Amino acid sequence: MYQILKKDNGLALMIEPEPMAPDDPMFIYDGGDTALLFRCWGSHLRLRGLGEPSSSLLKAAAEITVLETQGGAVVRRYTAPVRIVRDVKSLMA
Repeated sequence: MYQILKKDNGLALMIEPEPMAPDDPMFIYDGGDTALLFRCWGSHLRLRGLGEPSSSLLKAAAEITVLETQGGAVVRRYTAPVRIVRDVKSLMA
C-alpha cells in the first residue's frame, strides 16, 4: 500500500518499510497508471492505480521524497529522482 502526498517542498511517497536500505533509488514513470520505485538491486516496488492529480504532479516532478512508515512513525526517509520513460510496463517484464 502506498500514498502520494503533495507537500510545500514537493512530493512525498509513503510506503511500508522494506528490509533492505535503499542504494541509489529511482522513481520510474511514464504518465500512465503504473510506476516503479527501484530502491536498490533486488528491491523494487510497483505502484498501481495512479490517477489524477498524482499523474500530473509526477510528470512535472524532478524528485520525490520516500517515507517508509510503520505505526505512524517514519522509519526511513530518502529522495529518489523521477525519471520519465516511454513505457514503464516494459521494464517489468
